[in-house]
Amino acid sequence: MRKKEKRWVVPLLWTIFLTIVIGIALVSIQNGEESKHIGETWIYRLAQEKNPGERITEEELSEVTYIVRQIAREIAFFIIGIIGTITIHATCKKRSWFLKTEISAVVLAAIAYFTEAIKKFIPTRHYSQEEMMLSMGAVAAGFLIVSAVSLLGMGCKRIMGRTKNIL
Repeated sequence: MRKKEKRWVVPLLWTIFLTIVIGIALVSIQNGEESKHIGETWIYRLAQEKNPGERITEEELSEVTYIVRQIAREIAFFIIGIIGTITIHATCKKRSWFLKTEISAVVLAAIAYFTEAIKKFIPTRHYSQEEMMLSMGAVAAGFLIVSAVSLLGMGCKRIMGRTKNIL
């Protein structure tokens, strides 16, 4: 009966994971100038709300917008790394930890690469090796945390005699 109760978990994880990935992909293919304008408008309103009447230069606005966008990308890819690894590990429950971890690493690295690489084909966007590597680093951080916790959990189960094969 316990297995039937948890059948909804894996589809829910896939739904969350794919929603986040599709959202990031849509932002990646969005018109660069429109995206920048939306970000600057949002930052400007926030700054005016926090410091009413204070003048903000165009340079300051651009700089803060860039920083906020970079932080948002890192957070998003970190979350993709965590959710993606959990999703793949939950989907391949009967497979070895090593195989699940390899699959997770390949899928997450591909997502981080392609969300930046598709920008080469969009006239108002630019490809940045640095930004792609930052995205890969954030995905890797999420991936490593989940993989390490998963491995430690399996090690504890093995020590307690609940499982035979750790890898």
